[in-house]
Amino acid sequence: MTPLPPGVPSGLLWIPRAFSARAAEDHLHALIADVPWEQHTFTIFGRTVPMPRRIQMFGPHGYDYSGVHHPPRPLTPRLQGILDRVEQLTGRRFNSVLANLYRDGADSMGWHTDDDYPHGGQPMVASVSFGQARTFRLRPRDRSVRSSVGFVLPSGSLLGFEGAARTDWQHALPRSRKAMGPRVNLTFRHMMGA
Repeated sequence: MTPLPPGVPSGLLWIPRAFSARAAEDHLHALIADVPWEQHTFTIFGRTVPMPRRIQMFGPHGYDYSGVHHPPRPLTPRLQGILDRVEQLTGRRFNSVLANLYRDGADSMGWHTDDDYPHGGQPMVASVSFGQARTFRLRPRDRSVRSSVGFVLPSGSLLGFEGAARTDWQHALPRSRKAMGPRVNLTFRHMMGA
C-alpha cells in the first residue's frame, strides 16, 4: 500500500488501488455519459459565478449545500455497485453519493469540510476517483496554522475521511494549468433525513 505523505491528519483511510485500471476506466466513461450532470452557480463577494465543475446528488434524502438544493434521487445500478465495493473496503454503510465531474484542469473544488449533513452516527465520507489523476490538498481548519499537505489521487483510488480529518481539517482540489483529461469523483456519505 502506498503510504500517505507526512503531516496528514489522523482519520484518513487511503486505498490507492480500490478499483482495477480497467474497472476505473469503464466507470469513468459510463458515468460521464449516464449521469444527468448539472451546472450550478454560487455567490461569492456579491458576484454570482458558475460552479467550476458539474455535479449530481443521489440518495434517499435531499441535500442542500452552497445554495444548491438536491432532491432525493435513487442510485443507479452502477453507482450502487460502486457503493457496495466502497462499503466492503471501508466496513462502513453509505446510502448517498455526490458525483462531481471535473472536465479539465480548470475545474476545481475550493477549501471546505464535509460536515454539514445529518449522518446518524456514521460520519465517514469516502471519496472515489476515476479518470485524470489530480493533486488533492489538506490544511488545518484553524487558519492560525499556515500549512498544507498535498498528494495525488490516482484513478481507481479511495480516500476515507473521519475523525480529525473530517472535523478539524479542510480539503480542496485546486485548478491546474496543465492539460488534463476528465475526472469523476464520487463522495459517499451516510445521510439521514433532516
